[in-house]
Amino acid sequence: MKYFYFILFCGLLISSSCNSEERMVTHAHFDFLESVVRAIETDLLPLESEIADLASFTSRLYFSRDSLIRVANKSKYFIDRNNWFRNQNWETSESTVFVSYLSDDLSSSVEEVYVTEPLDLEFSVLKKKYPMVTQVYYNTKSQTSRVYPAYDLMNTIEPEIDVMAFNFFYLGNEVRNPGRGHVWIDEIYIDPAGRGWILSLIHPVYYQDELKGVLGVDITLVDLMPYFSENSHGNLLVIDSQGTIVAGGREAIESLSMPPLRNHTYIQTIQADNFRKEDFNLFKSKRKEVRQMASKFLLEKETVYRFDFDGDQLEAYCIPMNLLRWYILSVKGTR
Repeated sequence: MKYFYFILFCGLLISSSCNSEERMVTHAHFDFLESVVRAIETDLLPLESEIADLASFTSRLYFSRDSLIRVANKSKYFIDRNNWFRNQNWETSESTVFVSYLSDDLSSSVEEVYVTEPLDLEFSVLKKKYPMVTQVYYNTKSQTSRVYPAYDLMNTIEPEIDVMAFNFFYLGNEVRNPGRGHVWIDEIYIDPAGRGWILSLIHPVYYQDELKGVLGVDITLVDLMPYFSENSHGNLLVIDSQGTIVAGGREAIESLSMPPLRNHTYIQTIQADNFRKEDFNLFKSKRKEVRQMASKFLLEKETVYRFDFDGDQLEAYCIPMNLLRWYILSVKGTR
């Protein structure tokens, strides 16, 4: 009998040792993922206070409406032969500005362009301070648009564009954002100015309790990629709340049998003309194991998932981000 208890004790000791080792490995994975989250959020978080300050500054411009209209440099703007109001020449310190054909009152919209002219300097300071910011802009209910840095307006935007029809405006309006604070647009979208997949932070501007417009700060997916790939050895994935891969290393993407990557990089793949966002959605994968993993992490809120994949034993770890409704996954083989 004593031998039985001795064997049982040894078994429990070995089991406890294995469990302890497994817990240490699990903690190491989560520590790594949390370090990636901290790295990007350390850079993103200050933008929330920056855009709030910028919204306050913009609101104050309307208090000085008459004086700002008088001192505005009106020579920078003109109405072209197609009756489109825009700025004709821009320098590095200025924005691209236009009034959409959809403006109900062109003269009033033009005056708003003059009132918001001081934003150019504020935009340039913000972008210089935060290199990851690729664009700062202000779109208004009167259908004016001011975007810094300047871009090729004539070959990018149609004159009849509705600036209020995009999520970087309507997600900040009275209905979608009754709290009137900042909003992260973390479901990536195609930039109408042609800069690829975009993540945006927006903030409404109110004057005398009336929504005047929505400020925005853009960060391209390409600019975010180094945060998720430089130290991950290719086994990292970032997915949005819908299960679409936002960023990812070659090893992780290929290990899940997702579509082939162009030149083995996700950046070049998403920049390709034939890129389809739905092809890189885990819920739409042809593989049941991948769909199950997405369900475990996004729907059931599990944090660890181990599975057999064509004879390979894979394990995935997942944690949510804090600022964005994104999830960071580490996918790797166990042998």
